[in-house]
Amino acid sequence: MIRPFHLRDLALVHRLSEQGVSLHTESALTKSINPIRGALFGMVGGDLPTFVWKSDDKAVAGFIQLRMVEDNPLANILYLSATRDTAVTNDGDNKVDMGANPPPSGVNEHAWLPLLDQAVVEVGRRGIHSLVAEVDEIGPQFSILRRAGFVVYTRQDIWLLHEFVPQNGAELLRPRQESDDWDIHLLYANTVPRLVQMVEPLPPLDDGTGWVLREDDELAAFVHVNDGPAATWMRLFVHPNAEARVEEILTAVLHLKSPKLAHPIYCCVRRYQSWIQGSLAHAGFSLWGSQAVMVKHTVHHAQKPTTEMTVLRDRQPVSPTTPMMRQFRPGQHNGNTKGTAV
Repeated sequence: MIRPFHLRDLALVHRLSEQGVSLHTESALTKSINPIRGALFGMVGGDLPTFVWKSDDKAVAGFIQLRMVEDNPLANILYLSATRDTAVTNDGDNKVDMGANPPPSGVNEHAWLPLLDQAVVEVGRRGIHSLVAEVDEIGPQFSILRRAGFVVYTRQDIWLLHEFVPQNGAELLRPRQESDDWDIHLLYANTVPRLVQMVEPLPPLDDGTGWVLREDDELAAFVHVNDGPAATWMRLFVHPNAEARVEEILTAVLHLKSPKLAHPIYCCVRRYQSWIQGSLAHAGFSLWGSQAVMVKHTVHHAQKPTTEMTVLRDRQPVSPTTPMMRQFRPGQHNGNTKGTAV
């Protein structure tokens, strides 16, 4: 039986939160996830709904917590946990030994599978199209998600930097302005593969901090930084023709947002941006880990024939994933020197 979190589940969530796993890496690394606080917040209409599941005989129990963002067609699995080698009574306090061979790493498929299935149902009811989970490909979570119908859409590498020694250098980036937003969307559409765009929206431009680099009035790069209590999360969107300037871009942004031992910077690089990773290593970043980005869709898109061409025209907006962008050669950046566009 699965149901929304209730105050009577507080003891259960408190105990299981110590042995669960987060499937949203940014939140796990930058925000120090607290499932109890999130569950209580979700009870009053917050964006972290939590669901609790118990087997019919009360021998196995677990909970799943989701992360939803307003007006976003995607939801993330924020946290998932289940009992390993104990049984749980209705009040979540008494424990009974279940044997000498508990599931590895806290992954109990008897709890995970119904929790994942219900999560897909719940986000579908809220009009959300896809549920996303980020997992280690060699961990036990990967195979359970595959069994639950999740598929790999892309892979990502997380890079970590604890310290940065400032160096002399000219300012390269300038703060993002509203007048840059169209070009940022255009850069996103030209650098992120169309299939991945379905599950990887552009970071909210009004959330966090953004900087841009322009080459001869074309947007060459957009850097998005989001600060959390524990660390900073960074994403780079760089036009392939500006590949030679990635190290300059990294140096410039680290001048603007330097990491500290107690507050490091994590840079997420999707595999379609793998050419950026060498520059990260040269800048002092080290590889923290690699993950698969897995997705399960809650709806299936189907074409519906129509005899009215005007109706078809009005209901099918122009796709934003195939715009044209003029190529550029290194030249003017942010209005300092002249360059040549082709």
